[in-house]
Amino acid sequence: MTFLFDLFFTLVTTRTHVSEHEISYLGITWPEWERCVRDSGAYLGRVSAPTDILREIVRCAGKTLDEETLRILCGRRVARVWDIVTRAEPEILDTLRALKERGHGLCLVSNADAIDALPWTATPLAPLFDRAIFSCDVHMQKPDPGIYLLAAKRMGAEPGDCVFVGDGGSGELAGAKAVGMRTVQVRHFLQREIEGADDVIDRFEDILELF
Repeated sequence: MTFLFDLFFTLVTTRTHVSEHEISYLGITWPEWERCVRDSGAYLGRVSAPTDILREIVRCAGKTLDEETLRILCGRRVARVWDIVTRAEPEILDTLRALKERGHGLCLVSNADAIDALPWTATPLAPLFDRAIFSCDVHMQKPDPGIYLLAAKRMGAEPGDCVFVGDGGSGELAGAKAVGMRTVQVRHFLQREIEGADDVIDRFEDILELF
């Protein structure tokens, strides 16, 4: 069986860094921030230079920042994302290792801009995955059916033989289900009600009891 995993709020969390986040400087809410990132085109790779990414997000938020402030915030964001992505909880790493030992294939499927994707090769998660697909690289983002089908193809698997595991943001579970994948909502980091999950688990390691 092939497992497709979301990254943020599934394998790592960003909520521990809210005080350092750009939302605290821009004076916007978390949902507004997520909307601005989507609207900026950064997830689709339309902008890729770190400063340009942040500039577009700020523009979508209806804010203006001088270039020096923008440069400082960009540096903070790059550092923050590196810290987030290169850390992983032991139980998550242990669970992924157990899935690999059972012979399952693992593929990352993440809505991410170029800043989000940059630290991947430095994280302890990376060696456990057979493939990593970032939306900014393939110019598709969840819940676009194409990104799930691409992941299955690159893993040499049929969609019906795949399980998508994620927190449920961006309609990702419904998108995976629409192409015939089994879906698991992980609430290890975020407790929320999301439609489109075949199974719901509150502890990441509980996935080992399902498969």
